This record gives sequence, structure tokens and C-alpha cells, in this order.
Amino acid sequence: MKTESIASIYNRYIDDLYTYALYLGFEKGIIMDAIHDVFCKFTADERRLQDVSNLKFYLFKSLKNRLYDLYKMRKEHIELSTINEHEAPFNIQVSTEDQLIDNEDQQQIKDQLSEMLDSLTERQREVVYLRYVQEYDYTQISELLNISVHGCRKLLSKAMQSLRENYGAFVFLFLLS
Repeated sequence: MKTESIASIYNRYIDDLYTYALYLGFEKGIIMDAIHDVFCKFTADERRLQDVSNLKFYLFKSLKNRLYDLYKMRKEHIELSTINEHEAPFNIQVSTEDQLIDNEDQQQIKDQLSEMLDSLTERQREVVYLRYVQEYDYTQISELLNISVHGCRKLLSKAMQSLRENYGAFVFLFLLS
């Protein structure tokens, strides 16, 4: 990785990291704490980032790990049996720019896309988000979700099959745009 200041990395990725953590279902305050923890760790030892080939992916993985650590530390309020990082909620709230929401056509598309995503399981929504919004490859997604590459492909395939069965070719209009 080329030399870049921690502040510029923070500014470049903060919105994506925050959005991803929201989709995972964490509270805003916890998200910001976790993001700051990740960047504090990098600030303390900038050498951690020297051999990173995909910085955005590394940050996503670091944030997700930190969020799960914080989640587990708060287990006094949660039964241990409910903690399962492999089935953590992933909730996408589709949003568009305020000026586009005023447009009825955009609102209809938003509603249809939300309906489509709501028809998927939480894991399927997460894999679709990571693959088509964040454009990660299967290896990266499998590492982030802690499943095999084959399992990742199968999960995405089932999600797409479900969307095709329920919505037909309409699905591909969104993925191609």
C-alpha cells in the first residue's frame, strides 16, 4: 500500500464503514466507537497497513471484528446463547438522495427494491450488499462472513435464485445500474 495519512484514509472510508455497520444492526454510538478504535489501532502502529493489498476490505474486516468484540463484551445484558456472529442481523435500509425521494418514480423503485431485499434472509442481504454494492470478490466475502468460498457462492446463488423466482428480470435492472 502506498503511503497515505491515517486522516485521509479515515475521511475516504468513514461513510462506507458507518453504513456497513448500520446494516449489521449496531447502534450509532457503538459504531463510531468501533470505527475510532480501529483507526486508533492503526495510528498507534501504522506498519499494520503497509502490507495490505485491499485497504477498504481490510477496514471492513477490522470494523466487523471490533463490533463483534464490543458486542461480546456487553454480554452481561445478553444471554451467551444468543451470541452467534454467523447469524448477526444485516438490515439494509435503502436510501436515496432527498431530492430523488420527492420524485414518484424514484420512490416506487426504492419501494420495490426494499421489498425485494426484504424477501431475502439477513445473510443473503449481506452477501448481495457485499458483492454488488461494495464489489468484493468471493474470497473477500467468504473471509468477511467467515464461510467457505463455495458457501459464499452458494449463498449468493440462492439469493439470486430467490429474487429471480419472485421478481423475474426486474432484479437484473437494479444490479446492472
